[in-house]
Amino acid sequence: DVMNKQREIIYAQRRQVLDGKDLHETVLNMMRTSISNHVSLAMSEVQHVDAAGLRDMLRGLEGMYFAPGAVTFTDEELASITPPIMRELERVIMLRVVDEYWMDHIDAMDDLKQGIRLQSYGNNNPVDVYKRESLTMFEEMVSAIQDETVRRLYSVRLKKDEEVKRERVAKGMVENVGGD
Repeated sequence: DVMNKQREIIYAQRRQVLDGKDLHETVLNMMRTSISNHVSLAMSEVQHVDAAGLRDMLRGLEGMYFAPGAVTFTDEELASITPPIMRELERVIMLRVVDEYWMDHIDAMDDLKQGIRLQSYGNNNPVDVYKRESLTMFEEMVSAIQDETVRRLYSVRLKKDEEVKRERVAKGMVENVGGD
């Protein structure tokens, strides 16, 4: 019975692959689980991982999640990225990415609204098409924001003795008081 149950699970997964099912979420969950297991193993008996422990943990991920030697840091660099600096960096990057992508999304929604009238010529209800297309565009924007935030967090380089500064992204914007 145990073997039959295991066989059913494996064959169900194989069927999903062979039937062409979108496996994106499944793969992401596999990645999360793999990384989580790796970190849990490295942290199993310690409350805080030192630089040597972090290097060992990252060495185990090389070749699987990034190229060997791609992630290097000195003890001083590791110590310099304190939790408050990292939290501020996360806030600054996320705010910038959200602002950039939101402004692009607003423009894209305006373009969609301008072009949606043509849908009635194809016997489509323009309102239904607008709702469907705008939802797809919004979901794509949210996904792109997540990807870009993570990408920038992994590629950011802080200069020594400089604090993280917030910058105004949308210069010259005026508040729309009476509009939609």
